[in-house]
Amino acid sequence: MVKRIVGVGLVFVIGVGVGWTLLRIQSGRPAGTKEAQTHAIQVLSQTPPTLVNDRNEIVTAVKKIEPAVVNIDTVGTVQTDSTLPFAPREGEVRGKGYGVIVTSDGYIVTNNHVIEGASKVRVTLTDNRWFYAKLVGTDPQTDLAVVRVEATNLPTAQLADSDSLQVGEWSIAIGNPLGIGSSVSLGIVSAVNRRNLQIDETRIIDGAIQTDAAVNRGNSGGALANASGQLIGINTAILSSGPGGGSIGLGFAIPSNTVRRIIREIIATGKSTTVTVEKAWLGIQFDAVPENVFTELGIEAGRGVLVKSIIPGSPAVAAGLQKDDVITMIGGNLIGDQADVRQVVSLHKVGEKIPVKVLRQLGGEKEIIVTLGARPATLGFR
Repeated sequence: MVKRIVGVGLVFVIGVGVGWTLLRIQSGRPAGTKEAQTHAIQVLSQTPPTLVNDRNEIVTAVKKIEPAVVNIDTVGTVQTDSTLPFAPREGEVRGKGYGVIVTSDGYIVTNNHVIEGASKVRVTLTDNRWFYAKLVGTDPQTDLAVVRVEATNLPTAQLADSDSLQVGEWSIAIGNPLGIGSSVSLGIVSAVNRRNLQIDETRIIDGAIQTDAAVNRGNSGGALANASGQLIGINTAILSSGPGGGSIGLGFAIPSNTVRRIIREIIATGKSTTVTVEKAWLGIQFDAVPENVFTELGIEAGRGVLVKSIIPGSPAVAAGLQKDDVITMIGGNLIGDQADVRQVVSLHKVGEKIPVKVLRQLGGEKEIIVTLGARPATLGFR
């Protein structure tokens, strides 16, 4: 500690000494307080030089697409479960997200989870004009929705061919993270066509673009653009290590070719023709088994998954699975990690009965028969 304090002191003294020496060299004599003050004011009163701006491609791309990215505020209602006689039976809930203008006469694409359940949708443009929007249609399976505002000559985004995307290309995310206002973040395309990706216990996305551009709550429905300022995807989800949902460089977007196909159908018919395939569901949230649990249960390290929580009303609840169970086998398949659970369950159909072997700290090994249910409707992030 003494060495650190002395070190800091030495740095400070040397810095002052050097500055004083330079001042003496420049002026030939020590400057008085008044003289130094006058000189400082003169320097700071000079007209600043023109900013050197090489107009790099990212600046150009942002200027091209940003006017087409709009803020979306929603108001909806939720049923309350209060039993008080005079308590309101409904409560107001507000949401915030983003959207992208795709036609100059007001069609806007966003995420389904941004506008789901909204009774009012308000769209604000980058020039601060705002409009109330009407819902045109939704496609929960792809998490896309289309709204429209009564306006003309609006700036629009150009949809790129996302099938031509290559890993390593620049990616620019535009949105309203945590409600602080329009923000731009830069990264690369980390992967394309991410399939069967479990975002949370009730949501799987397929064919997504992965980016390490910072994407946070509030980026939903916003643009993911390339270095040419073209739309390559609609930001829809993140994977995060904490409960706050902060960015760790794992953001996902719906590819622009999927966006083009789905919203064209919605605009033409008010709905998408995408066939919804029910996905089998256990209804658990799981994690790796801690080392101390391996020891307590006497099982081989690297085997099984720990049930971290169980979703109310899920097949796991009905079958009797419990928090802190260690699942070692599903449907006759050994389980080594979380990926094994997803893969094995995906091989079965809704309504199938499958045996699940678990180990309990106070109960030993048990085999529980679970009747797989249908995964609930898409849930997103805000």
